[in-house]
Amino acid sequence: MNQVKKLLRGGRVFLENGTWESCGVLLEEGRIAGLLPEKQEVPADILQIDCSGKRIAPGLIDTHVHGARGRNYMEGSAEAAAAISDFLIRGGTTSCLATTTSAGRADEAAALRGLREASMHPAKGQAEILGIHLEGPFINPRNRGSQAEENIRAASGPELEEIAEAAAGALKIVTLAPEMDGAAEAIDFFIRRGIKVSIGHTSATFAQAQAALHAGAGRGTHLFNAMPPIHHREPGAVLALLLDPSAFLEMTVDGHHLAPEIIQMVLKLAGPERCVLITDGVDVRGCGDGTFQRWEGTTVIVRDGQARTPKGSLAGSMLSLSDAVRNAVRLAKVPIGTAIRMASEIPARSVGVFDRKGSISQGKDADFVIFNEDLSVCMTIVRGDIAYRAAP
Repeated sequence: MNQVKKLLRGGRVFLENGTWESCGVLLEEGRIAGLLPEKQEVPADILQIDCSGKRIAPGLIDTHVHGARGRNYMEGSAEAAAAISDFLIRGGTTSCLATTTSAGRADEAAALRGLREASMHPAKGQAEILGIHLEGPFINPRNRGSQAEENIRAASGPELEEIAEAAAGALKIVTLAPEMDGAAEAIDFFIRRGIKVSIGHTSATFAQAQAALHAGAGRGTHLFNAMPPIHHREPGAVLALLLDPSAFLEMTVDGHHLAPEIIQMVLKLAGPERCVLITDGVDVRGCGDGTFQRWEGTTVIVRDGQARTPKGSLAGSMLSLSDAVRNAVRLAKVPIGTAIRMASEIPARSVGVFDRKGSISQGKDADFVIFNEDLSVCMTIVRGDIAYRAAP
């Protein structure tokens, strides 16, 4: 545990009520011990961290991220998790859901077991793995994006049991296509175990998506992407998700996946309380431009801040989550506080960890991103420890 008390001082703090206040934030043993008036004197044994001229925000939470630095969560190893964490914390992300991709059953089970272990033992100074987001293999091959078609399959009872056993409580979200064989049984299987179901990589009709939502699905995976566009006679899954007042909506705000006007429309229709900024960040982030093989063997070409398949389809994003916050503000004119909530509080609520993550409130984990005024990351604090500090 962190034995030294620390005080973040001199910055403007984004409070849970949505206001910015000039106050100090006291940290003790990895948690937020309280807020102090800015000019209050503090004992000499408290380590003061100068945040003058900065914005102090809750640590960002990425609920859909695959990898970085050439490493993929499908490896299921502590070494891969550490390399990915290095990229995440530089972008202000203090916790995440490790997200898988469609794979053979043996590889899938091995990854789930490794990620379950990683989620049980968060490493000091690393982004905490809150659990697992299983993206595939129960998706529509027509909407697979960069996922390998040979690894996509219908859900079956034996495999569902294998997944539940391998993840052993760490599985938080499953992305599936509700129109595929076995999907109804899979939705029921996961919902009964408290696992959230997300509609994605799908060609579902409006009626099929609505039926899945009524059965307990409550999320849309990277809304609009890997889904048919809204049509005036067949509105499809996108509109079913937009119209469901309880569905959380993932958005990849990198300037490529969604037009700014679409982001504005989603916010106007659904409200920020349902909108979750994600990266869908791929394993080739941080590797520079070039042609790469992803973990599952898929070829991707990285150029001009985009990852695409040889056929030109987008293959995840090169974003950090702080990039997504800045893009939401600059491109879609989202207020700064709202954009931060969409990358911290709303993700925390969407996966059931808002009791300890996602806002600056007494008793919660001491996870922070310290922003410069231009919303670049100055410092990232994970469970009370400074995990990253930008060069002056």
